[in-house]
Amino acid sequence: PNKEHVVVGPMLAANGENLTEPKIQELVLGPQNDKAWAQLEDADWVLDGDPDAPVIVYTFTDPNCPFCHRFRQSAEPWVEAGRVQLRHIMVGILKDDSLPKAATIIGSSNPSDTLTENQDSYSDGGIQIDRELVSANAKRVQANNQLMGNLGLSATPSTYFRDSNGNVQMKQGAPRPNELPEIMGSEKP
Repeated sequence: PNKEHVVVGPMLAANGENLTEPKIQELVLGPQNDKAWAQLEDADWVLDGDPDAPVIVYTFTDPNCPFCHRFRQSAEPWVEAGRVQLRHIMVGILKDDSLPKAATIIGSSNPSDTLTENQDSYSDGGIQIDRELVSANAKRVQANNQLMGNLGLSATPSTYFRDSNGNVQMKQGAPRPNELPEIMGSEKP
Protein backbone atom coordinates (compact mmCIF):
# COMPACT_ATOMS: atom_id res chain seq x y z
CA PRO A 1 0.00 0.00 0.00
CA ASN A 2 2.86 2.46 0.68
CA LYS A 3 4.35 1.74 -2.80
CA GLU A 4 7.77 1.05 -1.30
CA HIS A 5 7.76 -2.70 -1.93
CA VAL A 6 7.13 -5.06 -4.81
CA VAL A 7 6.66 -8.81 -4.89
CA VAL A 8 8.60 -10.47 -7.71
CA GLY A 9 7.92 -14.02 -8.78
CA PRO A 10 5.01 -16.19 -9.74
CA MET A 11 1.69 -15.88 -7.99
CA LEU A 12 0.09 -19.27 -7.44
CA ALA A 13 -3.54 -20.10 -6.73
CA ALA A 14 -4.41 -22.46 -3.87
CA ASN A 15 -4.55 -25.35 -6.38
CA GLY A 16 -1.01 -24.57 -7.64
CA GLU A 17 -2.10 -22.90 -10.88
CA ASN A 18 0.42 -20.28 -12.00
CA LEU A 19 -1.55 -17.03 -12.27
CA THR A 20 1.47 -14.97 -13.32
CA GLU A 21 2.50 -16.88 -16.46
CA PRO A 22 -0.53 -15.98 -18.61
CA LYS A 23 -0.07 -12.29 -17.78
CA ILE A 24 3.65 -12.41 -18.58
CA GLN A 25 2.78 -14.03 -21.90
CA GLU A 26 0.10 -11.44 -22.64
CA LEU A 27 1.93 -8.31 -21.52
CA VAL A 28 5.63 -9.07 -22.09
CA LEU A 29 6.49 -12.15 -24.13
CA GLY A 30 3.59 -11.83 -26.56
CA PRO A 31 4.53 -8.35 -27.79
CA GLN A 32 8.24 -9.28 -27.86
CA ASN A 33 7.55 -12.39 -29.93
CA ASP A 34 5.20 -10.52 -32.29
CA LYS A 35 7.96 -7.98 -32.92
CA ALA A 36 10.49 -10.79 -33.44
CA TRP A 37 8.14 -12.50 -35.95
CA ALA A 38 8.05 -9.35 -38.08
CA GLN A 39 11.85 -9.20 -38.01
CA LEU A 40 12.09 -12.87 -38.99
CA GLU A 41 9.78 -12.34 -41.97
CA ASP A 42 12.20 -9.69 -43.23
CA ALA A 43 15.34 -11.70 -42.44
CA ASP A 44 17.46 -13.60 -44.93
CA TRP A 45 16.06 -17.14 -44.66
CA VAL A 46 16.14 -20.34 -46.70
CA LEU A 47 12.89 -22.13 -47.52
CA ASP A 48 12.64 -25.79 -46.60
CA GLY A 49 9.38 -27.35 -47.76
CA ASP A 50 6.34 -26.29 -49.73
CA PRO A 51 6.09 -22.48 -49.98
CA ASP A 52 2.30 -22.87 -49.78
CA ALA A 53 2.38 -25.00 -46.61
CA PRO A 54 -0.07 -23.50 -44.12
CA VAL A 55 2.27 -23.58 -41.11
CA ILE A 56 5.38 -21.39 -41.04
CA VAL A 57 8.17 -22.13 -38.58
CA TYR A 58 11.27 -19.92 -38.37
CA THR A 59 14.40 -21.53 -37.00
CA PHE A 60 17.92 -20.22 -36.51
CA THR A 61 20.15 -22.88 -38.03
CA ASP A 62 23.92 -23.32 -37.91
CA PRO A 63 25.13 -25.74 -40.63
CA ASN A 64 27.29 -27.54 -38.04
CA CYS A 65 24.66 -27.77 -35.29
CA PRO A 66 23.81 -31.36 -34.35
CA PHE A 67 20.60 -30.23 -32.65
CA CYS A 68 19.52 -28.32 -35.79
CA HIS A 69 20.19 -31.48 -37.78
CA ARG A 70 18.06 -33.56 -35.41
CA PHE A 71 15.29 -30.95 -35.36
CA ARG A 72 15.12 -31.06 -39.17
CA GLN A 73 14.97 -34.86 -39.08
CA SER A 74 12.15 -34.68 -36.53
CA ALA A 75 10.26 -32.14 -38.67
CA GLU A 76 10.57 -34.31 -41.80
CA PRO A 77 7.07 -35.89 -41.66
CA TRP A 78 5.35 -32.47 -41.54
CA VAL A 79 7.61 -30.92 -44.17
CA GLU A 80 7.26 -33.88 -46.56
CA ALA A 81 3.47 -33.94 -46.08
CA GLY A 82 3.33 -30.30 -47.21
CA ARG A 83 1.95 -29.11 -43.88
CA VAL A 84 4.96 -27.08 -42.69
CA GLN A 85 7.48 -24.80 -44.29
CA LEU A 86 10.61 -24.34 -42.26
CA ARG A 87 12.32 -21.02 -42.83
CA HIS A 88 15.95 -21.47 -41.83
CA ILE A 89 17.72 -18.30 -40.76
CA MET A 90 21.27 -19.39 -41.46
CA VAL A 91 23.84 -18.34 -38.86
CA GLY A 92 27.49 -19.16 -38.40
CA ILE A 93 28.37 -19.36 -34.72
CA LEU A 94 29.46 -22.85 -33.69
CA LYS A 95 32.64 -23.63 -35.63
CA ASP A 96 35.19 -21.80 -37.75
CA ASP A 97 33.58 -23.09 -40.93
CA SER A 98 29.96 -22.41 -39.85
CA LEU A 99 29.81 -18.94 -41.39
CA PRO A 100 31.43 -20.05 -44.67
CA LYS A 101 29.02 -22.98 -44.94
CA ALA A 102 26.02 -20.76 -44.14
CA ALA A 103 27.18 -18.20 -46.74
CA THR A 104 27.62 -20.98 -49.30
CA ILE A 105 24.07 -22.17 -48.62
CA ILE A 106 22.31 -18.80 -48.81
CA GLY A 107 24.44 -17.63 -51.75
CA SER A 108 24.01 -20.71 -53.90
CA SER A 109 21.82 -20.68 -57.00
CA ASN A 110 19.34 -22.93 -55.16
CA PRO A 111 19.66 -22.38 -51.40
CA SER A 112 16.92 -24.92 -50.56
CA ASP A 113 18.74 -27.69 -52.43
CA THR A 114 22.10 -26.71 -50.91
CA LEU A 115 20.56 -26.76 -47.44
CA THR A 116 19.19 -30.25 -48.14
CA GLU A 117 22.60 -31.33 -49.43
CA ASN A 118 24.18 -30.11 -46.18
CA GLN A 119 21.53 -31.99 -44.19
CA ASP A 120 22.05 -35.19 -46.22
CA SER A 121 25.85 -35.04 -45.91
CA TYR A 122 25.88 -33.81 -42.30
CA SER A 123 27.53 -36.96 -40.90
CA ASP A 124 30.32 -36.57 -43.50
CA GLY A 125 30.99 -32.93 -42.58
CA GLY A 126 28.36 -31.20 -44.69
CA ILE A 127 28.71 -29.27 -47.92
CA GLN A 128 31.90 -28.07 -49.54
CA ILE A 129 32.58 -24.38 -49.01
CA ASP A 130 32.54 -22.14 -52.10
CA ARG A 131 34.95 -19.25 -51.38
CA GLU A 132 33.38 -16.98 -54.01
CA LEU A 133 29.95 -17.43 -52.46
CA VAL A 134 31.42 -16.82 -49.01
CA SER A 135 32.99 -13.53 -50.14
CA ALA A 136 29.72 -12.40 -51.71
CA ASN A 137 27.39 -13.54 -48.91
CA ALA A 138 29.24 -13.44 -45.57
CA LYS A 139 27.55 -10.15 -44.64
CA ARG A 140 24.12 -11.76 -45.05
CA VAL A 141 25.07 -14.41 -42.51
CA GLN A 142 26.61 -11.81 -40.20
CA ALA A 143 23.31 -9.89 -40.31
CA ASN A 144 21.49 -13.08 -39.27
CA ASN A 145 24.02 -13.58 -36.46
CA GLN A 146 23.33 -10.04 -35.30
CA LEU A 147 19.57 -10.57 -35.47
CA MET A 148 19.94 -13.69 -33.35
CA GLY A 149 21.94 -11.72 -30.78
CA ASN A 150 19.52 -8.80 -30.83
CA LEU A 151 16.68 -11.19 -30.03
CA GLY A 152 18.64 -12.42 -27.00
CA LEU A 153 19.08 -15.93 -28.37
CA SER A 154 22.11 -18.02 -27.50
CA ALA A 155 21.33 -21.50 -28.84
CA THR A 156 20.64 -23.18 -32.14
CA PRO A 157 18.12 -24.12 -33.07
CA SER A 158 16.01 -21.27 -31.75
CA THR A 159 12.56 -21.62 -33.21
CA TYR A 160 9.56 -19.31 -33.55
CA PHE A 161 6.09 -20.65 -34.33
CA ARG A 162 2.43 -19.80 -33.88
CA ASP A 163 0.50 -21.81 -31.29
CA SER A 164 -3.07 -23.05 -31.71
CA ASN A 165 -4.34 -19.61 -30.61
CA GLY A 166 -2.21 -17.81 -33.21
CA ASN A 167 0.21 -16.44 -30.62
CA VAL A 168 3.90 -16.37 -31.52
CA GLN A 169 5.94 -18.67 -29.29
CA MET A 170 9.68 -19.27 -29.09
CA LYS A 171 11.64 -22.37 -28.19
CA GLN A 172 15.38 -22.16 -27.62
CA GLY A 173 17.29 -25.38 -28.20
CA ALA A 174 16.14 -28.64 -29.71
CA PRO A 175 12.44 -29.29 -29.17
CA ARG A 176 11.50 -32.44 -27.31
CA PRO A 177 9.39 -34.97 -29.25
CA ASN A 178 6.27 -34.09 -27.21
CA GLU A 179 6.68 -30.40 -28.19
CA LEU A 180 6.72 -31.07 -31.94
CA PRO A 181 2.93 -31.27 -32.50
CA GLU A 182 2.48 -27.79 -31.02
CA ILE A 183 5.37 -26.36 -33.05
CA MET A 184 4.27 -28.07 -36.27
CA GLY A 185 0.61 -27.20 -35.75
CA SER A 186 -0.69 -30.78 -35.79
CA GLU A 187 -0.04 -34.34 -34.75
CA LYS A 188 2.50 -36.23 -36.84
CA PRO A 189 1.06 -36.89 -40.33
